[in-house]
Amino acid sequence: MKKGIIILLSFMFMLPAVQLLANTTITGSYGYFTMPITSTPKKGEIHINSGYIFDPGNFYVSLNTSFIKNWEISAGKEILTGSTADIGATPFIIGTKYMFYSKGGFRAAGGLQVEILGDESGVDGVPVTIYGVISESAGKLGYMNFGLGYTLGVDAGYNINFFAGLRRAIIGDKLFVVGEFTNFSIRQGLDPPWDEGRGIFNAGLVLELIEFLKFKFVAYDVLDEFLTLGLGAEVKFKVF
Repeated sequence: MKKGIIILLSFMFMLPAVQLLANTTITGSYGYFTMPITSTPKKGEIHINSGYIFDPGNFYVSLNTSFIKNWEISAGKEILTGSTADIGATPFIIGTKYMFYSKGGFRAAGGLQVEILGDESGVDGVPVTIYGVISESAGKLGYMNFGLGYTLGVDAGYNINFFAGLRRAIIGDKLFVVGEFTNFSIRQGLDPPWDEGRGIFNAGLVLELIEFLKFKFVAYDVLDEFLTLGLGAEVKFKVF
């Protein structure tokens, strides 16, 4: 698995220049597919993200907005279409993030996510994750984001969370390849929500058809037996 991840990341580094244009993640935060990055939505914009994950079969909807410059409020939820027996639970996630430093190519942000679980999860308590994330300009490699978090409030099988990722343009400013690696599963693929010690690599393509509309094709949990695919779209509105 580790060798495959290195090969895929190396391939991505060889592609043309990166654009630091974010998506709304499944969890609602501004980021890649599941992980947050330093950037926040522009003040007054609302981003709405929705799609379908084929296995085990569930829709998701998420959104974020910003009322104050560099401060984000977000929410996300996966909606299961079948039994939760194999996957435990899909929490309703609410969060906030603030980008507190930006100078040159370096940015830093801190955030908070609260996971509201139902009885079917079999988990006592309310998981609360605090995290920090940084991004750095690396010339032709563009921006890369790295984060570290800690989950409180529940004995979830893990506490320390890490994530790293990048987004790279391959056709102008329209088609992008995105990759992220994390141990913070938020129940992706067929993995139970609190599995210990497992790295998850998600990769996919994002087509920004017009300024306020994107389409996404995602392979979740690449290089592992839990691989599943998803399709999604995102729209954004300037509200105030």
